[in-house]
Amino acid sequence: MSLCPRCGGDWTHSVLRIVDEGRIPREQRREGGPAYAPLAGRLALAPEPPGAPGVGIVAAATLPWFAVFALIGPLIWLVPAGVDVLVLVLAGLRTRRTRRQIHAGAALAYPLWRDAWYCYRCDVVWRRGNRAEVMSPARFQGEIWARGGYLDLMRRTPR
Repeated sequence: MSLCPRCGGDWTHSVLRIVDEGRIPREQRREGGPAYAPLAGRLALAPEPPGAPGVGIVAAATLPWFAVFALIGPLIWLVPAGVDVLVLVLAGLRTRRTRRQIHAGAALAYPLWRDAWYCYRCDVVWRRGNRAEVMSPARFQGEIWARGGYLDLMRRTPR
């Protein structure tokens, strides 16, 4: 237990514990639902890696070609099938690169993140040390994600 440097209260928990307890198991999430409870998501070490491309991409790429197939004939079907495969491969490679970057960055940011504490009363985060600087959860997450190298990555990725 650590006392909050702002209010002196003991309504505090380690960020590590909050995130561990706020994790929502994959089987309990709705499709596309969040991986964490709201507070745990605001304090997460890393963003949830993107999911693998699925049937939605294939359907979106294939459906317009059904009209072309009906008008021109069966030989042209090879072109959209090739485009579909290309789209899936490129999306899979991008997802794999993003996951690898998040995983490597999390290892860099972990030492800074694990020493952080959160005060429920003040809604602030700080790290224990000689000078305990308090910050908002958004600023804390920004610092952690910047240290991990995936802050800019998440700004580029549409949510």
